[in-house]
Amino acid sequence: MAEERAEPQVADPQAIIVGIDGSRASRNALAFAIGEAQAMGRTIRLVGAYTIPSVAAATIDVSYVPIDDSAVRAAVTASLKEAAAEVRAAGVGVEAVIEIGDAAGVLVEESRQASLAVVGSRGRGGFAGRLLGTVSSALPAHSLAPTIVVPVSWSLDGQRRPEVSSSQPVRSARGADFEQGGDGETYPGLDFSGSVVVGIDALGKDSPALWAAAEIAVRRGTPLHIVGVITTTVVGPEWLPSASDMKRFVDEGADKIALAAAAVAQQHPELTVDWTLFDGQPAEVLVRASDTADILVIGSRGRGGFAGLLLGSTSQSVLPYAKCPTMVVRAKREG
Repeated sequence: MAEERAEPQVADPQAIIVGIDGSRASRNALAFAIGEAQAMGRTIRLVGAYTIPSVAAATIDVSYVPIDDSAVRAAVTASLKEAAAEVRAAGVGVEAVIEIGDAAGVLVEESRQASLAVVGSRGRGGFAGRLLGTVSSALPAHSLAPTIVVPVSWSLDGQRRPEVSSSQPVRSARGADFEQGGDGETYPGLDFSGSVVVGIDALGKDSPALWAAAEIAVRRGTPLHIVGVITTTVVGPEWLPSASDMKRFVDEGADKIALAAAAVAQQHPELTVDWTLFDGQPAEVLVRASDTADILVIGSRGRGGFAGLLLGSTSQSVLPYAKCPTMVVRAKREG
């Protein structure tokens, strides 16, 4: 008879876990997590991980000298103690764990007993390098808790402004088409300051990301802004849409996003819900929304895998460039 795996003993199985490595990115992640812990009434579990280099010599005769990991462990411990002091100073309960192993795998395992996972987009040492980083790619793809990636450029008091976009806003909750400036190739970016922004796709009101974003907005007491994207770019003479075709595409996209907004408003009547439909590329629209949004929420229907770190094309394209904390919500796939 197979034995059931015992869960590790933790002080709070609903804690917010935060990957800590002493880098600026992990400090940003911690600052964000403290605010969420205060709002949610949760504690924080700090997680430090490190690997021990190994030496393999199958064809030569060498004497093996065990590697002393005390210096590495001491450095990780110092980072955790510093982070724990910051959490306690904010009046939030805290615990810390140190594990030997790949940081991504350690955090995924810790997410089994967590209400939220928060990680920085870049780090060093165990969380290191690689444009986005193994952890901030693998954790959203495999975490058993909702995951938020905090970019290294983000700060609580940072001043941000919208950048120009190559995607055009074409319809909004106000009902009228946009009539704003632009040279036909770029358009003024919209300002989403003070809002939680969520991107929805063909799932519409059934998108898990939509409802995760609504819960965040309710908890934070901020408006929710839903964005949807259609793509009407003409790529060749094989398809030249008529004016009536273009209007139909816009109407269908607007109807789907309006139904999603209405469903949220019915479920959360206290929440201010707005929406905008864009014509362009989904990843570009979401990255530009992150220029000013408080939090960006995106869905992913990609198939995760530690080999490929697949999150789905849109989320993979958004995470490396997002300017604000970004939650990835995985949609269950059929089959």
